[in-house]
Amino acid sequence: MEKTSTMLFLFYLCIIFGISVIRRCNATTYFVGDTSGWDISSDLESWTLGKRFSVGDILMFQYSSTHSVYEVAKDNFQSCNTTEPIRTFTNGNTTVALSKPGDRFFVCGNRLHCFAGMRLQVNVEGNGPSPAPVGAPGAAPSGILQPSSKKNNPATGVASSAARFGGCGQMISIWVFVYLMVFTFPLIWTYILSNN
Repeated sequence: MEKTSTMLFLFYLCIIFGISVIRRCNATTYFVGDTSGWDISSDLESWTLGKRFSVGDILMFQYSSTHSVYEVAKDNFQSCNTTEPIRTFTNGNTTVALSKPGDRFFVCGNRLHCFAGMRLQVNVEGNGPSPAPVGAPGAAPSGILQPSSKKNNPATGVASSAARFGGCGQMISIWVFVYLMVFTFPLIWTYILSNN
């Protein structure tokens, strides 16, 4: 009886772990501002058009030493007020995980840069990564970066970059799950049986 309950526990543990790996592999990493980066020359307001940000996705801010990234409250976003930031980043290569649904607000710490357009509002949807709608600009196929610039107009069908950088892709996710079920679970079960 105890061995059966242990086996069921391990089986369910493998399934839960497999599902979490699959969900994590489907996350999208977005390079803010595409090839221009987090810069005053980037059209950050247009950059978000057609993109669907989901829990588990990641924002990559790449910027020079003249810039910074401040996450601020909604009330401070339009006024570019950075006196009470939620978080501050100055290292030039900032990664922000989108861990919960809701609006997130980012501005450059230089108030003049913020007023000139270096601010970003991101609406994070749902409880997990979800693909962009078919035909909509957004996430490119796994591992492919597509250049973008201010001249790209989503209305004309030019896709902006948001590669699934670091994501495992659907096929690899399936193989990870199969590996867990075929190899890992029997190994754990054999170990338990041999120690009892």
